[in-house]
Amino acid sequence: MTGWQETVQRLLVGATRSTVDGEELLADCAALGLARHGAQQPRAGGIEVLAPAPAESRPVAPDRTAGLLSQILAWEDPHLLTEWCLAVARAGRIAPPRALPDLLAAGTARTGCRPEIVEVLGARGRWLAGMRPSWSWAAGTPETPEGLADLNELLDLPLPQRKAGLRWARLSDPAGVRRLITEGWSGLWRAGDRRLLVTALADGLSAADEPLLEAALDDRAGAVHNEAVRLLRLLPGSALSERSAARLRAGLHVSRGELTVREDGPYGSEPEPAEVRDLLREGTLESGVSGRLLGAASGVPPELFLELFGADTEQLLQASPWAPMLLKGIAAALPRSADPLRWLPAVAKVLSQADLLDILAELPSELAARALAGLVGRWNYDVLDHACAGLPGPWPAETTSAVLARYAEMSDRRWRAGRPPELLMRRGDLGVLTRHWRRITLRWPEHGAEHSVLELRTELFRALDDRKDPA
Repeated sequence: MTGWQETVQRLLVGATRSTVDGEELLADCAALGLARHGAQQPRAGGIEVLAPAPAESRPVAPDRTAGLLSQILAWEDPHLLTEWCLAVARAGRIAPPRALPDLLAAGTARTGCRPEIVEVLGARGRWLAGMRPSWSWAAGTPETPEGLADLNELLDLPLPQRKAGLRWARLSDPAGVRRLITEGWSGLWRAGDRRLLVTALADGLSAADEPLLEAALDDRAGAVHNEAVRLLRLLPGSALSERSAARLRAGLHVSRGELTVREDGPYGSEPEPAEVRDLLREGTLESGVSGRLLGAASGVPPELFLELFGADTEQLLQASPWAPMLLKGIAAALPRSADPLRWLPAVAKVLSQADLLDILAELPSELAARALAGLVGRWNYDVLDHACAGLPGPWPAETTSAVLARYAEMSDRRWRAGRPPELLMRRGDLGVLTRHWRRITLRWPEHGAEHSVLELRTELFRALDDRKDPA
């Protein structure tokens, strides 16, 4: 019997009864054609058998939650995906097995959802993630297998891979990354590389990083210096924070009921090199007395002003001729405050809406939600929409009620006329939305897809909770 290629050639090119036995040719076609569709013979050896998935320690969520996940993924809203994961995790469950490939694919495409997805993968999901390199983020292994053994080699990669490699390495071995950066610092001639490495320290920032950041304050590149300043201002108890606090103590006082600067203090003369070293190099933003006050206030916890001026601090700050810069500095330091919400009313009076949105973005989600509830009354539709877009769901009941009330009293945008705001329906507290559904339908009579989203969220709640109502 001849081979398949030769048989086809004989059949199509010049095959005549005078030169080829027709029956033999057709028999070859039948036999070889069937053989080409047959399975390969198994190899005799060298087959690596996969270890079975480990046993799960947590119960699996009901299988119908996997169907709900498919519907959520069809909406292409990462916040609905996050809510699905949070709901399953709060119920003490893990994802059903058939949902694992979808979750791993979703996390590969949407890096911001990975922490929540990892929470519900379970042992089987992490085992499955080890089968494909692109899923390695969920298996507990870095996407760059060689890690940070060679810093220069990593820095030669494209920017996204550099950032990913540094982040994985920093999260898995913060001390090792810090040591590697310290050892290789003197050989880094590109300012962009030095800035990237300083920025990488933000993940897991600790007091052990302070010596490296202090050294970066003397970097000749302004971008590197500024990154070090920003991180040191976020580091509780840093030497930079102590230096800033000492200048504020020596430079501010209350005279005739007004908060002002001392003429004989550090702000009564030109700044010394040590003070300039602690300020941002961004044009004239932190120059002059007002800019220097802004820089110092950005580097200390806002509670320092309570220590200096007592219960009347807010009134003194707002009445001071230096109020705008001092309050902007306090706003920058809000993530370090023990009670950020206390300062928001005063800060909101001197900051633009864009600056307030930036502050919300820096706060932890729970605090940002509470802050949003107190700020919505002063915002128009577009700013409120922007603020809500940056706040992960599900929102607390208080925030949902405030946002619902503010949306309801404003005119709809032309393209949303008669339809409830999508963000409210997708991220608002389910209990509040359910209780106020009649009010929502009266205010926004057009509610097709939005109602479907609410029903989907309600079904997810009922799949994971024995209670009848999500209140």
